Amino acid sequence: MAEMATKATKGTRRRVGRAAPPRRGGTTDDAPRSPGRPVGGSGDRTRERIVRAALETFAEHGFGGCSMRDVARKARIRVSSLYHYFPSKEALFQEILGTMAEELRELVLSVMSKGLDLRELTRESTGKFFDFFLANPAYVRLGLHSRVNRGAPFDRRILDRWLGLMDGLMKPAQMQGTLKEIDPVCLMVTVDGLVHWHLANDGFYRSVLGRGLDDPEVVRRAREHVIQVVLRTMGLE
Repeated sequence: MAEMATKATKGTRRRVGRAAPPRRGGTTDDAPRSPGRPVGGSGDRTRERIVRAALETFAEHGFGGCSMRDVARKARIRVSSLYHYFPSKEALFQEILGTMAEELRELVLSVMSKGLDLRELTRESTGKFFDFFLANPAYVRLGLHSRVNRGAPFDRRILDRWLGLMDGLMKPAQMQGTLKEIDPVCLMVTVDGLVHWHLANDGFYRSVLGRGLDDPEVVRRAREHVIQVVLRTMGLE
């Protein structure tokens, strides 16, 4: 539930662009290109391959540390073909953030559909949030890059949707006196930071415990700790 959770739909979308002809005079690989015709079939599979390659590239180098040429190389396509699908590096980065945000949103909504009380909803949502990033380490690396190195695109609409969802859950409980007053923005940063930092510290766990995040007991221990911190922060434990 963080800024990282950042808006696009999944790879089935058809918002694509046509490659613009090469420009002379020193334009960069990342210069925006004109949008073009939509594609389908094998084009959708290529698009999905591009997004996967871009995620790995951005996660390794950060938004500012790579170019569209690097993404094209990773995806094993020509740069001109890459611009056929995405008009700029910014558009490609936003696609990744939007896809991640949609996956997280569906995860949280699936928990909300169970009709749990606020405490159990918070517990299960936080645990699912942890599980999601544990299963997607590239998202963790991408998030850390984005927070340390400024300049990456940020979609305020994604943040506002998360804040709206949190407000809708927390405000009634606060009015009833069953939940203490808490800043939703700070809570979001707290949850996001807890999850990302624990999952980024596999080496620390190995050094101290002799086992890393590939060990189920270490994962259980870290996961439960994150949940407990969130519950206590909200006054639910």
